[in-house]
Amino acid sequence: MRFGLQKMTAVALSVLATVGLTAPAQAASPTTPRIDWQRCSGADPSETLRCGQLSVPVDWSRPGTSPRTTVDVARMPAADPEHRVGTLFFNPGGPGDGEVGYLRDAQAREQYFPQRIRDRFDIVAVEPRGTGINPPLNCPSPVDLSVSRFPTDRSAVAALVRSNRQFAKDCAQGTGPLFAHLDTGSIARDMDAVRTALGEQTVSFLGLSYGTMVAQSYAELYPARVRAMVVDGVVDRSLTWRRMAEIDAAAVEDGVGRFARWSDENAPSALHGQDVRGLLTSLLHRADDGAIKDADRRVRAEEIAHAVNTGLQTPKFYEMLATALRKTADSNDFAPLAPFAAADNPEYAAYRSIICQDIPGPADAETTLPAAVRQVRKAGPTLRGYSEFWDIASGCAGWPVNSPWKPHTWQVPTTFPPVLLLSGAHDVATPPPFADRVRRTLPTSKLLRWNTDGHTAWHNSPTTVDAAVDYLTTLRMPKAAS
Repeated sequence: MRFGLQKMTAVALSVLATVGLTAPAQAASPTTPRIDWQRCSGADPSETLRCGQLSVPVDWSRPGTSPRTTVDVARMPAADPEHRVGTLFFNPGGPGDGEVGYLRDAQAREQYFPQRIRDRFDIVAVEPRGTGINPPLNCPSPVDLSVSRFPTDRSAVAALVRSNRQFAKDCAQGTGPLFAHLDTGSIARDMDAVRTALGEQTVSFLGLSYGTMVAQSYAELYPARVRAMVVDGVVDRSLTWRRMAEIDAAAVEDGVGRFARWSDENAPSALHGQDVRGLLTSLLHRADDGAIKDADRRVRAEEIAHAVNTGLQTPKFYEMLATALRKTADSNDFAPLAPFAAADNPEYAAYRSIICQDIPGPADAETTLPAAVRQVRKAGPTLRGYSEFWDIASGCAGWPVNSPWKPHTWQVPTTFPPVLLLSGAHDVATPPPFADRVRRTLPTSKLLRWNTDGHTAWHNSPTTVDAAVDYLTTLRMPKAAS
């Protein structure tokens, strides 16, 4: 969304151009955490950004006896210290990559943090465990693309479950104890250890896409530590995997229609004046027949659907997606679409390893998956039910690490600060019904909806971002929020 696989960063854009817990007592490290801040390696001497590391327990349920790992941290002081509001934690989405890089990269910094945020807040990046420059996950085996993620019978389900378990087994053996402790509860505890080390009583929190899942965990674990919270591209964690996938399949179908309309109305599109849905259907059928190739490998239709779904994440991708589709249609070569379908990217291994600990997958996959395939295909017929939440559900079938998360609505006290929810009317990764449900069940929240295409306001709606920044800096809700 990209919740995960489709998260849009400035870096990703340039490359493609050539998501129950109750509120337990607050966990604490057995000793006072300490960060030794240093100039970030390779940084300009004039740069105010500082980097450091914090030692944390691998298993926060036994902090005194657990083996330990380190999380990397970066901190950029407020540019206008006289008007400093406080500290801002953020999670840009994913999961799979880190946060520190967003502060270290000038382009990403400007994209994610408008000047008013950089002026008024110390911005703190806490690298989620297993990502970025933290001790990495070691997943030596790639995802097996020969196994379908849309199983329609028991044998196909069994093959998918075997593939998922083998992938997880390889990651667990390569990574060690950390592999079983990548959930948002552990990440939230890491973040609060950093807050303690900073000496801050409260923090503000910005979470995008998967970051809204981290935000919910942090809010439930440490409600008294939150000054303000903005969540953009909201995941409704009260839903089952099946309902998430059904809702998301319908959102992707809407996204296909929006993309087709854009192509019809914009001459620069390589698909201008053409039947976009018909072309997509043709490509999927050709893949079924073995005609679409990635070098000598036959490409599955679901890989094409995956690529299209990635391209629907933001209108900034539409022209590139149209061109890639046209080239693939003309040549039967998957290469033009390959950058949109990076399941073999090392980041995807971290994505899968993390997200399967936060969205409980199918418990009785042999029965539930084939029936769910029929449902999602009915909801999203053009791409045959593909959506990111289907990718998650199918990819987590048979996962050997049990998810500690039990689906539930936000569980925060009535005194919790108002939460500003941002939601796009045509978001294919975190569909608007997710935010609608959270708004109804979280009395302290307000919803601000923006009406154009794309996943998250932060990547697609500058006016909505301006309103969110106003809230973070002043605590005044936007007048348009409901």
